[in-house]
Amino acid sequence: MLTEKTFNTGEVTLNYVEGPDNGPSLVILPAFDNRWQSYISIISHLKQGYHLYGLDARGRGKSGRVPDRYQLLPQVEDTAAFLREVIGEPCILFGHSNGGWAAMGCLKKTPEYLKAVIIGDASVNLPALIESGKTEEEKEGNKWFQDWAGRPVEELTRVLKERYPEREMSYIEMRAVTFSQCDPKIYSDWVEGRLDRYFDGVSMENSLREAKCPVLIVQANPERGMIPDKDVKWALSLNPKVRHVYMSEVDHWLGIQDNKEKLFLDAISSFLNSLNPE
Repeated sequence: MLTEKTFNTGEVTLNYVEGPDNGPSLVILPAFDNRWQSYISIISHLKQGYHLYGLDARGRGKSGRVPDRYQLLPQVEDTAAFLREVIGEPCILFGHSNGGWAAMGCLKKTPEYLKAVIIGDASVNLPALIESGKTEEEKEGNKWFQDWAGRPVEELTRVLKERYPEREMSYIEMRAVTFSQCDPKIYSDWVEGRLDRYFDGVSMENSLREAKCPVLIVQANPERGMIPDKDVKWALSLNPKVRHVYMSEVDHWLGIQDNKEKLFLDAISSFLNSLNPE
């Protein structure tokens, strides 16, 4: 059984889901504009062997809105507070995409509450990411998402069905609800090409270099994901605790929302088993 709850950081009320206590604590941090329900395919599996939590970032899902405070550092601080005050013990932290950046921030912020970190296809090359965010193509793509954010579900269902005719209706309906529950302001820095502002105060390099727990980088096919091979090689050179698994069959979404979640679960199984030897 999954139960939705709330946690107040002192600045914002965050929505999260908690599963039964079936093992070590495992926290999921969704991708940029996703909510915990976007990961239900892996939650249904992982909750069988873990005490599973899924956290909606500020401005997403049912979490509170904080205008002009949607940069990465406040999200790291939210996650750190959640780990300290709700989890209260070393846990496994899985962050996908933007959630992966927040997870990397916690490597420095709350090392004592981390048993291991899994980074799901989140770019580790911050300078390159900031530069790519200045391109018109990147800004225009995020403008599409900003325009969709907060609109009614019925309207978004029609828009997304037209935009992605090859997608199954279950995916369209899920994404429609997800966009409807986003504050359009979460995209502001991305639409303006100000990723230097978005990432201010967070260093991927320092986080990985100083990691005290095992870290697994899950890399999607570089042609369809965010992490090129050279960046993986660089990240692995920073710290012997950093490991890597390559998923050639999937794109940035790691199969989690494409009915291919078994590929992801299989990819991380050896890493998870190494943390909990029987």
